[in-house]
Amino acid sequence: MKNALVILAGGKGTRFGQKTPKQFYKIGDTTILNTFLSNLDVTKFNIIVIAISSKYRQKIQNDFLNKFSKQKIIFADAGKTRQESSFNSLRKLSNYKIENVLIHDAARPFCSNKLIKKILSKLKNKNNCIPYVEYSDRQINKKNFQNEKIINIQTPQGFNYKLIYNAHKKLIKYNLSDDSELIQILGTKIYFTKGDKENIKITYPEDLIFINKFIKPNIRSGIGYDIHQIDKKSKKGLKLCGIKLPFAKLIGHSDADVGLHAICDSIFGALSMRDIGYYFPNSEKKWKNAKSSIFVEFCRKALLNKGYHIVNLDINIIAEKPKINKFVMSMKGKIAQLLKINIDQISIKATTNEKIGFIGDGEGIAAEAIVQISNENHN
Repeated sequence: MKNALVILAGGKGTRFGQKTPKQFYKIGDTTILNTFLSNLDVTKFNIIVIAISSKYRQKIQNDFLNKFSKQKIIFADAGKTRQESSFNSLRKLSNYKIENVLIHDAARPFCSNKLIKKILSKLKNKNNCIPYVEYSDRQINKKNFQNEKIINIQTPQGFNYKLIYNAHKKLIKYNLSDDSELIQILGTKIYFTKGDKENIKITYPEDLIFINKFIKPNIRSGIGYDIHQIDKKSKKGLKLCGIKLPFAKLIGHSDADVGLHAICDSIFGALSMRDIGYYFPNSEKKWKNAKSSIFVEFCRKALLNKGYHIVNLDINIIAEKPKINKFVMSMKGKIAQLLKINIDQISIKATTNEKIGFIGDGEGIAAEAIVQISNENHN
C-alpha cells in the first residue's frame, strides 16, 4: 500500500500579522514548518509533497538532505487558496500510483506520529479519516442560548487518493476551508477519529505566546577570551568595552577592544559558531582599525537569526592598570546599547594578575566573558 503526505505550506498568514509567513516563523530555535518536519516519521510515506513558494524550496532540501531522499520529497506550486495548493499537490501525485494520502497544514507543527499512524490504520478499511477534538467548555448558540455540541476538525486528514483527487477536480471552482468539505458536499460519509489537543493550529500572533509557554527553553552558554599587548609608546586611546579610557591603547588589527572581542567570542560559542577571527580575519584590510562595535552588531543579528536572546552576560577585565571602577556604568550602558539588552543583564568585574606574568608586568590587558542565551519567548 503506497501512502503519500501532502504538506500545505504556501499560505501568507495574513491573520498572523507578521512579515514572515507563519510557517517560517521561529518557535524556539527552529521554524514552525521545520518543527513538524524534524519530528515526522518519514518511513510511513512513500512520497511527500510540499506546496510551497519556490524561493523556500532549496532551504528545505538543505535542512533535510539526510532525512529525505530525493525520491521521497517533491514540491508543488502554492496556490492562491488552500484548496488550489491542495489540488496542485494531488496532481503531482497522479503518476505515483498512490492509494492513500494525508493532507496536513504546515501551521500545525505539533502533530504526532501516533496520530498519523492511527489515521493510516483507519484508511485500511475506510476511504477517509478526519481527526477532531471536543472541548469541555460550555458551548452555546448565540441566538437561542441552547447548548451546542461542537467539534473542531484538525489535520492531517486522510483520504483514498482517487476519492479526494476526483473531488477536487469536480469542485475546482469552489474555495473551501479544508479537504473534508469537498467529499462531504459530494455526499461521501465522513469517518471521524479522535484527534489530539496538542495538535493546535497557529493562526494569530497570540498563539505563539501560548505555544512558547509549553516549549522547554533551550539554554546555552558560551565563553570568550581575548588579550592584547599595551602600546607603551601611546598615552591614550584605550578602547575597553566600547568606551574610550585615558590610558595607553592596545595593539591590534582592529581597535583591539578586548572586552567586546571576548563578548563576541562568548556569543559565537553559545551559538556553536566559529571564533571572531573567522568572521573578521586580520588578513583583510577592511577590518584595519575597525570599531569592535561592528563585530558586536554582527553577533546581535546572529542571535536574532537563530531565535535566541541574551539572559545574562558576565565580563571580567584582567589588568594591573587602569582601574576601571569609575567607568563600569558607562561600559555597561554601551554594551547594553549595542546588544539591545537591559543594563541589569550585564556584570563587569575587574581583577589584577597579582604582578605575575605578561599581564602582571603591565604588558597587556585581557578580558573574558561568559554569556547565557535562551530561545524562550521573552516578550
